[in-house]
Amino acid sequence: MTFTATTVSTPSTIQSEGYISTAALFSLFSPSIKEEKTYLRLPSVWRDLYKEFLDIKKEQLNAADRATVRELRSIIQEQIEHEESQGVVLTNRFRKRNQGSGAVSEAEDSSRGDIRSTAGSNILKELWKQKTSTLAYQHMLVSRSSLPIFGFRDAALATIDRHQVTIICGETGCGKSTQLPAFLLENELSNGRPCKIYCTEPRRISAISLAQRVSEELGEFKNDLGTSRSLVGYAIRLESNTSAQTRLIYATVGIVLRMLESSQRLSDITHLIIDEIHERR
Repeated sequence: MTFTATTVSTPSTIQSEGYISTAALFSLFSPSIKEEKTYLRLPSVWRDLYKEFLDIKKEQLNAADRATVRELRSIIQEQIEHEESQGVVLTNRFRKRNQGSGAVSEAEDSSRGDIRSTAGSNILKELWKQKTSTLAYQHMLVSRSSLPIFGFRDAALATIDRHQVTIICGETGCGKSTQLPAFLLENELSNGRPCKIYCTEPRRISAISLAQRVSEELGEFKNDLGTSRSLVGYAIRLESNTSAQTRLIYATVGIVLRMLESSQRLSDITHLIIDEIHERR
C-alpha cells in the first residue's frame, strides 16, 4: 500500500512524515477491534490527529446508518400503504393491546372473556398502584430517570401503540433492555390492560440478570423474582422461573422459537421484544 499527502501541507519534512505515518496507521489498524487502542501509544499531537480520523470515520458510518434507516422506513411505508390498499387486517394480538383505539368484532370481544371486564381492569390498576406506592419503587425510579431512554418514554410507547413492528436504536447502556420492557409493563397495568410481555435475549445469563435487575427496579425484593409476589420472571433452557402473576418474562431465543411452534402458547402474548437484534443472523 502506498500513502501520499496531496491536499495537506506541513511546515517541515518531519511533520509531513509524521502525518502520513499516522494516516497509514489509521488505515491499517482502525478496522481491527484488537488494534483499536493503537493510537494511545502515539505522541500527543499525532494521537489527536488519529482521534480526528476516528471521528470522521464514525460520522461516515453514522451517515451510512441513517441512509439505511431512511431506506428501511421507505420500504416499510410502501408495504403499509400496499397492505392498506389491499385491505389487510391487523393481527388479533395487536388489536387487543390497542382495543381502546377502535372498534372490534363481537367475536373478538367475546373471546377476551373476563380480562376485558371492568372488574379485571380495576384489579390491574390496583395491583400497579400498590407497586408504585412502595418506597423501594420510588427510590429506584430516581436512578431510572437518569438513563437516556427515560426521556423518550412517551414517544416510544406512542410509536409501539401505533405500529405492529417498532425498531428502537440506542447506545449501549442507554436502558433499552431494562427500561423499555418496564415502560410497556407500567403503561399497560396503569391503564388496566392485561399484558404478557416476552423479551428475548441471546444468552441465558443475560435473561437472568436482566430479569433480576428489572424486578429490583420495580421495588420487588431479591427473592421475589418468578414468584406470585413478582411481575417479572425468566425462562431459559431447563429452567422456568415464572408464575401465574408474571407479566414480564425474559427468555432466551430458543425458548421463544419453541413457543412459536404452537400457536396456543402465543395466544396470550401482547408484546414480543427482540433484544440485541444486531446479533441475529
